[in-house]
Amino acid sequence: MLPEIMRICLILSSTALTLMAAKYYVHMLQLEGYFISQFLHHLFARIRNPKLLFKPAKTKKPLVYTQRIIRLYVCLGILTLAYEICVCALFASALTKALGFPASLLAVLPILLVSLFVLLAALITKPVEKLISLWFVSDAKKILQERDDLTIVGITGSYGKTSTKFILSTILSEKYSVLTPPASYNTTLGVVRVIREQLQPDHEIFICEMGSRHIGDIKEICDFVHPHHALITSIGPQHLDTFLSIEGVKKGKFELIEAIDKEKGCAVFASSNEHISELYEKAQCKKLSAGFLEKDDLRAEDISVGCAGSVFTLVLPNGDKAECVTKLLGAHNISNILVASAMAYALGLSAQEIARGISKIQPVEHRLQIVNQSPVTVIDDAFNSSPNGANAALDVLGRFVGRRIIVTPGFVELGADQDKYHFELGKKIKDNADVAILVGKKRTEKIKEGLEGFAGEIFVVDTLSDATQKLTEITFAGDVVLFENDLPDNYNE
Repeated sequence: MLPEIMRICLILSSTALTLMAAKYYVHMLQLEGYFISQFLHHLFARIRNPKLLFKPAKTKKPLVYTQRIIRLYVCLGILTLAYEICVCALFASALTKALGFPASLLAVLPILLVSLFVLLAALITKPVEKLISLWFVSDAKKILQERDDLTIVGITGSYGKTSTKFILSTILSEKYSVLTPPASYNTTLGVVRVIREQLQPDHEIFICEMGSRHIGDIKEICDFVHPHHALITSIGPQHLDTFLSIEGVKKGKFELIEAIDKEKGCAVFASSNEHISELYEKAQCKKLSAGFLEKDDLRAEDISVGCAGSVFTLVLPNGDKAECVTKLLGAHNISNILVASAMAYALGLSAQEIARGISKIQPVEHRLQIVNQSPVTVIDDAFNSSPNGANAALDVLGRFVGRRIIVTPGFVELGADQDKYHFELGKKIKDNADVAILVGKKRTEKIKEGLEGFAGEIFVVDTLSDATQKLTEITFAGDVVLFENDLPDNYNE
């Protein structure tokens, strides 16, 4: 039998080591938005690839020690400590006799099965977190109920919603005081946090970005925000692993349109493809389409897109026109500007006010942003993870003079269609780049197949760090490098 002091030391050390070993899995749970099903999917993928079980995690986005994470750790600590006390103290003698070996050897089990202990802690704390979330949502709802003077604009879309949010904010700021959530605060609790911490008495408009990975996500936000107006930037192949189909995507995004006032509200749609056109026709409220077609309510004419930005003529629904200049790159950003301009028009801005706002728009960080121009031009599009956005970024790259290099790991969360979109990405790269650096040997196999016949060089590396090292070896002054997508840590190979 172990002396008492050794038993106590074993219990405490095993518990401490388990908590330390749990960091990776707690981090993954946070990156997966605390969805247990997605955490399990990641866990099974790691189990299927045994070499990952012992591979140190290289993280780009660090674990954030929120109150929720602290509560999870407390629960995990109590679970582990209870297990260790039972094994090493309360039932040590009985277990030793039953097993035929010292029960103290079982003390290491939580360390070896730490992922399961994290999962159990997440399941135990889930009802508590649900109650806490409901309280926060209720508090945010009360705050909004006291603000009858506040106009709320909901924004969603498969891609472009964050960029459009900042574009709309810049334009509306020509006339109004606007609350714009930072970064991608587009989940229920992200929106709640913005309302509770940032809404001020002088704010006249609240732009509420709404993200979704499942049907019902947007409805959940709308049920307490109650948006007055709606803006849909796009409909496309995004999060198909959870929406399952484009029809699922359309149904999920249309929840925003269904939430606005049918008589007083206005819905703005980007005129981009047949999917969004279907939603436009389906909407039973005041609505505006914005795009490049003659039939669009608000459109752009005389478009000139270059490596330093774009110039175009804005035509409003009332016939007014304005010459517009923007620093943003790519035709897709003009599309984002047009839907934002349509919403600004619906909220009472003139053509001159809209054009003045457009001239002040700054590139959104990590979204087709030029971060360096000498000796090598670097375009950071790391936060773009959609096929449509990648195509637009490659169109921009194709306009540059000099050797054009793309660094990309491809896409995730496209379900059964992922191979198809990777193959098409390879073909698009072939037409717009001279060098391709593919990150992740297994993930980018289909991209490489799409590059068949590529006249330039292809390098396949394991990590983004390896890609960066390769760039230092091959780049020369005058080269242009596009970083297209930067996968979250939970998708590292």
